[in-house]
Amino acid sequence: MKRIIAPLLVGAALTSGFAADDLAKEVATLKAQMAELQKAQSSLNIDALKKQVSEIKAHDAGDNIKWDVDFRTAYDYVDYKINGGDDVKNGIWTNKLLLGMAAQPADNLVFQGKLGVYKAFGQTNISQTSMFQDFDWYGTQKPGDSSIKLREAYFLYFGDIGDVHYSASFGRRPSVDGFMTNLRADNENPASPVGHNISMEFDGASFKFDVEKITGISGMYFKICLGRGFSNTTGSYSSNGAGGFNPAYVNDAYNPNMDLAGLLVQLYDNGQYKVMANYFKGWNMMGANMGYAQSGYTFDMSGNMTGVAMTPGMLGFIDVGDMTGGSLSLQVNGIGDGINDFLDDSVFFISYAFNKTDPNANVAHYIDSFGQVQNTTGMLGSADSETGHSYYAGLQLPGFMKGQRVGLEYNHGSKYWRSFTYGEDTLAGSKLATRGDAYEIYYILPLVGKNLTAQLSYVYMDYDYTGSDMFFGQTGMPMDTATTPGAVKSASDIRASIRYRY
Repeated sequence: MKRIIAPLLVGAALTSGFAADDLAKEVATLKAQMAELQKAQSSLNIDALKKQVSEIKAHDAGDNIKWDVDFRTAYDYVDYKINGGDDVKNGIWTNKLLLGMAAQPADNLVFQGKLGVYKAFGQTNISQTSMFQDFDWYGTQKPGDSSIKLREAYFLYFGDIGDVHYSASFGRRPSVDGFMTNLRADNENPASPVGHNISMEFDGASFKFDVEKITGISGMYFKICLGRGFSNTTGSYSSNGAGGFNPAYVNDAYNPNMDLAGLLVQLYDNGQYKVMANYFKGWNMMGANMGYAQSGYTFDMSGNMTGVAMTPGMLGFIDVGDMTGGSLSLQVNGIGDGINDFLDDSVFFISYAFNKTDPNANVAHYIDSFGQVQNTTGMLGSADSETGHSYYAGLQLPGFMKGQRVGLEYNHGSKYWRSFTYGEDTLAGSKLATRGDAYEIYYILPLVGKNLTAQLSYVYMDYDYTGSDMFFGQTGMPMDTATTPGAVKSASDIRASIRYRY
């Protein structure tokens, strides 16, 4: 046995020696390679590589427009109670598509845009039966045909002046579903205006200044807003009264420029309590100018032309005066301080708004119930300065299951209340323009997270006076709905919808 073990030990020792030599050679080779790698790495400019990668990322982000989709299918059942006993109702299916776009080519420059299509199912004769169906104030907020319309298109340029962060913006404004009204619209982020008295599409500019740092008041900023609601320009090949054509894009004598300027102030916002105020003035407010319009020629029994037929109709708009208004609003996101989960997840708001007319002496025309043209002056049917006001309150609470929301809202408008809420997303008429009382209850149900949701809502408007949400002249005259033949005494809208967002 010893004779066998001894050679084995000698062999193992020799093998171990050879392995150790090979391992030493491999370690030496690795050390040489590591030294070369360290030498190569030390020659690299790491900062330059990081900058190059950042530039590539910025280039890729800036060279692309980011799109988002907001699509809703809804069924609305509208019902109107008319003075005299009539009950007018209808059920309407609609599709509403909003395509959002955004791009940021530089750190201090952003573009935002949104295109919209809002249509009733199938073919309709809406544009033929409605004189102002395609009005620019609610182009994507009232159903019509399948035309793509511009809802928003603006750029934001921003920077800092000392401790004041500022932004400047021009274009088609994000001005519907604003503060407070974004809750009923199920939009997490409100648009720029206070939704109580301003919710309409328009073009203009804004200049915002964050003054939280210099005032020490949480969230405080102010924004100057400028807009044009109507341009008094003719188009190409505009005909004149003599049967010829005017030079293109000259002044339209029948219609005034309508301009607005406002100041929006966020007085306080600490995440739970938010206080907003606005004040505005509108110049050259539009009143409908009615009269007899040429509609064609008449012929005798022999087919000979006998004269021009004149029929009652719309001649254009006329400047009836100026208007000022404003609001003060409070929203509470989480009632109390840690009382319970239900109140922590509840939202409450309350708002007061007013308006005041300043009529001029311009003479407009309207057609009375006998078909006769009459002269009129003033605003909202009055030659005197009139003041209107409105109250608005709401509560949004957690629903029965996680993620669900239930909302309750109420608003009241006085006899001469006049809002700019033409773009409110409702078929029965703007509830916030109601001269009387309006009520709403809605329930929001997530189906696939925030990407697919369902909503059921009921809006009821009980009118004390006519003229809610009309123009600013004779058509906006408040008349008692209980004594005015043909007046709408109440209106309601039941809506069931399903909405996809991505």
